[in-house]
Amino acid sequence: MKELREAIAKSLKRFRNDVALENIIVTAGATEGMMIACSTIVDKGDEVLVPNPGFIVYGPDVSLAGGTPVEYSLRQENGFLPDIEEIKSLITPRTKAVIVNTPSNPTGTVFPKDSVKALADVATDKDLYILSDEVYHNFVYEGEHCSFARFHDDTIIVDSFSKTFAATGWRIGYVATSKEIVQQLSKVQYYTLACPPTATQYAILEGLRMEGPYRKHLRELFRKRRDIAMRKMAEIPTFTTAPVTGAFYVFPKYSQGIESEEFAMRILKRGVICAPGGAFGSLGEGHLRFSYANSEENIERGLEIVKEVAASI
Repeated sequence: MKELREAIAKSLKRFRNDVALENIIVTAGATEGMMIACSTIVDKGDEVLVPNPGFIVYGPDVSLAGGTPVEYSLRQENGFLPDIEEIKSLITPRTKAVIVNTPSNPTGTVFPKDSVKALADVATDKDLYILSDEVYHNFVYEGEHCSFARFHDDTIIVDSFSKTFAATGWRIGYVATSKEIVQQLSKVQYYTLACPPTATQYAILEGLRMEGPYRKHLRELFRKRRDIAMRKMAEIPTFTTAPVTGAFYVFPKYSQGIESEEFAMRILKRGVICAPGGAFGSLGEGHLRFSYANSEENIERGLEIVKEVAASI
């Protein structure tokens, strides 16, 4: 829908003034957006840098496109921020792109402007694409979201309305990039999906028309939930939790000597769901991911149960 693409472009102008409807493709969520981005730019034998820990689709999307995912580390002692020197050391003549995610799932980290610019400068110098997962850009509690597209023209923003409008099952999102890349992405999307549902597009268009005040309300609501989650995490002596500045996850490191999947299953038996950190990569092992996209009461109750389970191990 032209009207939806225009509304998305208008919303994105707060990150980059020259965005127009020709820069937008509406997708069936960010999952499809990341897949068509990888399928469009990655050829057999190409390498793509992917975060570890990072969201679970990045590596497989690269592999399905015929490429090889090469992991770069995000470590708690470094605030879960990329090490620019490590990034440089991983780049080879076969490197085609780097995948980034800020605010981050699973860590809740927001990349500051200097980190974004430094990584964008490396990508520009090495002629790399940046595939930027910005699904949580409306969930930033300190500072502000800085899009990679501000500093790098060959950035492909992948976004979704699942989180902002709590519309996960509606499967609607978009990719935003240069007009030249959009022309190629649109070919791949046609043979993947044709188009997302029209009715859903109309619904999201209505949401975007009142996005401004809603975004502010959402941020304040989730900031309170974040504060409760962090306070409860601090009550668990075997957990160490890095500062959380965005998204809606906490990713504590624990000292119990068991695998994260076993820990998560023990918590599940008490009626609380979390994700094992190992699901997000080898460097996620020894962590658990908790979502605070829930009521304040349930966050309190759930993490009290987690405290009891942790004490029992």
